[in-house]
Amino acid sequence: MNQRFFDVSNSVPRGLGSVPLSESSAQPGAGARANGALEAKATRMHTLGRLRGKHFFTPVMADTAMDVMLSLFVGELQSSTVSDTALAVANLLNREETDAIIDRLVQAGLAVVTAQEPDRRTVGLTPLGSARMRSFVSDYPDV
Repeated sequence: MNQRFFDVSNSVPRGLGSVPLSESSAQPGAGARANGALEAKATRMHTLGRLRGKHFFTPVMADTAMDVMLSLFVGELQSSTVSDTALAVANLLNREETDAIIDRLVQAGLAVVTAQEPDRRTVGLTPLGSARMRSFVSDYPDV
Protein backbone atom coordinates (compact mmCIF):
# COMPACT_ATOMS: atom_id res chain seq x y z
CA MET A 1 0.00 0.00 0.00
CA ASN A 2 1.59 3.23 -1.14
CA GLN A 3 0.07 6.22 0.63
CA ARG A 4 1.21 9.81 0.67
CA PHE A 5 0.73 12.09 3.64
CA PHE A 6 0.52 15.76 2.83
CA ASP A 7 1.41 18.41 5.35
CA VAL A 8 -1.23 21.06 5.84
CA SER A 9 0.10 24.47 6.71
CA ASN A 10 -0.37 25.42 10.32
CA SER A 11 -0.07 29.11 9.48
CA VAL A 12 -3.84 29.62 9.40
CA PRO A 13 -5.15 30.82 12.79
CA ARG A 14 -7.17 28.09 14.46
CA GLY A 15 -9.30 28.08 17.61
CA LEU A 16 -7.85 27.73 21.10
CA GLY A 17 -4.63 26.07 19.99
CA SER A 18 -3.47 29.01 17.91
CA VAL A 19 -3.20 31.65 20.62
CA PRO A 20 0.34 33.01 20.40
CA LEU A 21 2.44 32.46 23.50
CA SER A 22 2.72 36.21 24.08
CA GLU A 23 -1.07 36.54 24.25
CA SER A 24 -1.64 33.49 26.42
CA SER A 25 1.06 34.54 28.88
CA ALA A 26 -0.51 37.99 29.27
CA GLN A 27 -3.09 36.49 31.61
CA PRO A 28 -1.87 34.10 34.29
CA GLY A 29 -3.42 30.67 33.83
CA ALA A 30 -4.69 31.33 30.28
CA GLY A 31 -2.70 28.41 28.86
CA ALA A 32 -3.96 26.06 31.57
CA ARG A 33 -7.56 27.15 30.92
CA ALA A 34 -7.12 26.60 27.18
CA ASN A 35 -5.66 23.13 27.82
CA GLY A 36 -8.51 22.37 30.23
CA ALA A 37 -11.06 23.38 27.62
CA LEU A 38 -9.30 21.27 24.98
CA GLU A 39 -9.16 18.29 27.36
CA ALA A 40 -12.88 18.56 28.15
CA LYS A 41 -13.78 18.86 24.48
CA ALA A 42 -11.55 15.96 23.41
CA THR A 43 -12.97 13.79 26.20
CA ARG A 44 -16.52 14.63 25.11
CA MET A 45 -15.67 13.84 21.48
CA HIS A 46 -14.24 10.47 22.56
CA THR A 47 -17.35 9.70 24.63
CA LEU A 48 -19.62 10.54 21.69
CA GLY A 49 -17.57 8.23 19.48
CA ARG A 50 -18.08 5.39 21.94
CA LEU A 51 -21.82 6.09 22.09
CA ARG A 52 -21.91 5.84 18.30
CA GLY A 53 -20.50 2.33 18.66
CA LYS A 54 -23.52 1.31 20.74
CA HIS A 55 -25.82 2.08 17.81
CA PHE A 56 -23.73 0.79 14.91
CA PHE A 57 -22.40 -2.69 15.54
CA THR A 58 -20.42 -3.05 12.33
CA PRO A 59 -16.98 -1.54 11.77
CA VAL A 60 -18.26 0.48 8.81
CA MET A 61 -19.13 3.31 11.23
CA ALA A 62 -16.00 2.94 13.35
CA ASP A 63 -13.19 5.46 13.39
CA THR A 64 -10.86 3.68 15.77
CA ALA A 65 -7.71 5.55 14.71
CA MET A 66 -9.31 8.88 15.65
CA ASP A 67 -10.51 7.38 18.94
CA VAL A 68 -6.94 6.30 19.72
CA MET A 69 -5.63 9.74 18.73
CA LEU A 70 -8.19 11.39 21.04
CA SER A 71 -7.11 9.07 23.87
CA LEU A 72 -3.46 9.95 23.29
CA PHE A 73 -4.28 13.67 23.13
CA VAL A 74 -6.23 13.59 26.41
CA GLY A 75 -3.36 11.63 27.98
CA GLU A 76 -0.93 14.29 26.80
CA LEU A 77 -3.08 17.11 28.18
CA GLN A 78 -3.25 15.25 31.51
CA SER A 79 0.54 14.65 31.43
CA SER A 80 -0.19 10.92 31.71
CA THR A 81 1.60 8.04 30.07
CA VAL A 82 -0.65 5.85 27.92
CA SER A 83 -0.04 2.14 27.42
CA ASP A 84 -1.27 0.06 24.53
CA THR A 85 -3.39 -1.89 27.04
CA ALA A 86 -5.04 1.31 28.25
CA LEU A 87 -5.72 2.30 24.62
CA ALA A 88 -7.32 -1.08 23.96
CA VAL A 89 -9.56 -0.90 27.02
CA ALA A 90 -10.54 2.75 26.53
CA ASN A 91 -11.42 2.19 22.88
CA LEU A 92 -12.98 -1.29 23.15
CA LEU A 93 -10.33 -2.84 20.88
CA ASN A 94 -8.57 -6.18 20.97
CA ARG A 95 -4.78 -6.42 21.18
CA GLU A 96 -4.27 -7.00 17.45
CA GLU A 97 -6.45 -4.03 16.46
CA THR A 98 -4.65 -1.77 18.93
CA ASP A 99 -1.21 -2.86 17.74
CA ALA A 100 -2.17 -2.31 14.09
CA ILE A 101 -3.53 1.19 14.77
CA ILE A 102 -0.48 2.17 16.81
CA ASP A 103 1.81 0.90 14.04
CA ARG A 104 -0.10 2.92 11.40
CA LEU A 105 -0.02 6.08 13.53
CA VAL A 106 3.73 5.65 14.12
CA GLN A 107 4.28 5.11 10.39
CA ALA A 108 2.28 8.28 9.66
CA GLY A 109 4.48 10.26 12.07
CA LEU A 110 1.58 11.06 14.42
CA ALA A 111 2.50 8.79 17.34
CA VAL A 112 5.67 7.42 18.87
CA VAL A 113 6.38 4.41 21.07
CA THR A 114 7.97 5.95 24.17
CA ALA A 115 8.78 2.68 26.00
CA GLN A 116 8.70 -0.96 25.03
CA GLU A 117 8.47 -3.96 27.32
CA PRO A 118 7.83 -7.57 26.33
CA ASP A 119 4.11 -7.41 27.11
CA ARG A 120 3.25 -3.72 26.63
CA ARG A 121 4.21 -0.46 24.99
CA THR A 122 3.82 3.12 26.13
CA VAL A 123 2.67 5.43 23.35
CA GLY A 124 2.50 9.20 22.94
CA LEU A 125 1.91 11.79 20.27
CA THR A 126 4.72 13.24 18.20
CA PRO A 127 4.92 17.04 17.99
CA LEU A 128 3.14 16.77 14.61
CA GLY A 129 0.43 14.50 16.06
CA SER A 130 -0.05 16.83 19.01
CA ALA A 131 -0.28 19.92 16.79
CA ARG A 132 -2.77 18.22 14.47
CA MET A 133 -4.97 17.07 17.37
CA ARG A 134 -4.84 20.49 19.02
CA SER A 135 -5.90 22.07 15.73
CA PHE A 136 -8.59 19.45 15.03
CA VAL A 137 -10.15 19.61 18.50
CA SER A 138 -10.02 23.42 18.49
CA ASP A 139 -11.71 23.63 15.10
CA TYR A 140 -14.32 20.95 15.84
CA PRO A 141 -17.80 22.36 16.53
CA ASP A 142 -18.68 22.59 20.19
CA VAL A 143 -20.07 19.33 21.49
